[in-house]
Amino acid sequence: MDEGELLSVEEMTKILKVSKPTIQRWCRDRKLPAAKIGKAYRIRKEDLDRWYEGKLLERTGAER
Repeated sequence: MDEGELLSVEEMTKILKVSKPTIQRWCRDRKLPAAKIGKAYRIRKEDLDRWYEGKLLERTGAER
């Protein structure tokens, strides 16, 4: 696996525009499909994209 494919918590905060504790809580509670590697959470970019698309679909489905 290429190291560039994994995003750190800090990178996720910039992408999702939420705080570091929020990202860590989502990872811990398995709301985000992340893996804990050592003491840090990591997520594959493609998994984050898929998760985000699912959230968009939930939102549009709830508005109907």
